[in-house]
Amino acid sequence: MSFSVRALFAGVFLLLMSSAMAAPLTVGVKASPPFSFQSGDRWDGISVELWENVAERSGVEYRYRVYPSVSDMLVAVEQGQIDLALGAVSVTADRERRMDFSQPMYRGGLGIMTRSEPGGWLVTLQNLFSWKFFSAVLALVIVLLIVGVLIWLFERKRNPEQFGGSMSEGIGSGFWWSAVTMTTVGYGDKAPVSKAGRLLGLVWMFVSIITISGFTAAIASSVTVNQLQTRIKGAADLPRVNVASVENTSGAQWLAAQGIQYKPYKNLEQAMRAVALGEEDALIADAPVMRYLIRERGGKNLLVLPGLIREESYAFAMANGSELQEPVNQAMLTILPTEEWRMILNRYLGQ
Repeated sequence: MSFSVRALFAGVFLLLMSSAMAAPLTVGVKASPPFSFQSGDRWDGISVELWENVAERSGVEYRYRVYPSVSDMLVAVEQGQIDLALGAVSVTADRERRMDFSQPMYRGGLGIMTRSEPGGWLVTLQNLFSWKFFSAVLALVIVLLIVGVLIWLFERKRNPEQFGGSMSEGIGSGFWWSAVTMTTVGYGDKAPVSKAGRLLGLVWMFVSIITISGFTAAIASSVTVNQLQTRIKGAADLPRVNVASVENTSGAQWLAAQGIQYKPYKNLEQAMRAVALGEEDALIADAPVMRYLIRERGGKNLLVLPGLIREESYAFAMANGSELQEPVNQAMLTILPTEEWRMILNRYLGQ
């Protein structure tokens, strides 16, 4: 092949390459405030602002393609349908095997959202005067009455001075004796003299130890059981409560890996609503995203527990071997150390 023919083919190849590079990039985006969300007719958020700065520095054109879920967006990256994906895209080992990632833009991770429990004396009184409390008191009164009747039957003839009188007076005296004996107060104003009465008194003193312990436990349970069922302090509490997560996310993958049963939801808003309404006790998702939504949308009865159950980095996703990775990383390494970038983070996430 002559030199002119080879030059012609080389020129055609360069022309095709330059045309391909000039074509606008297709950038996938999924709503994940504060990293990406729609503000009027445009997209905004941490990831969006970073990408637009990278694109401006790299001199590339792009167009957004919106996806309903992170999993759908990442499948599109794998299949080459889009050039880059942004949002709250966490870097995991499984995803790293399937695609390439840029430099991390933010280090966060998975957190636990739950309902905040009201406190104070009002709540304590509400729990105290509950049916569980009154049922415990009623059971104790019945037991005291039974013992009081028995001691009256045993003592009414042998000890009429202390347990005599009419039936109501005698049973009342027996009830008083059983109560003071059970509480170990023992005023000494009444004491059985018959063998059967003393045997009952001896048995009742030992039974009272168990009875008063059970009654104390019942009262404590009536005051605290509601809080114990809903208060979650960390990941160790998750196996005993109802847990939610968004399907096909890193949170759902973490729960499956831990063997913790959970209910999958289509999106984060639905899962948060279920926790707020008491349908679920905990939600596992990206902690910075949940904190942002609580602050912006007024979730007064919701909170994200301090600390992370798994740390994760957020980055841009690209297909394996993408030519974008190197120029994107170079632009990001120029932007991320700047004061301007720290101001962007503070604006969305707070100090």
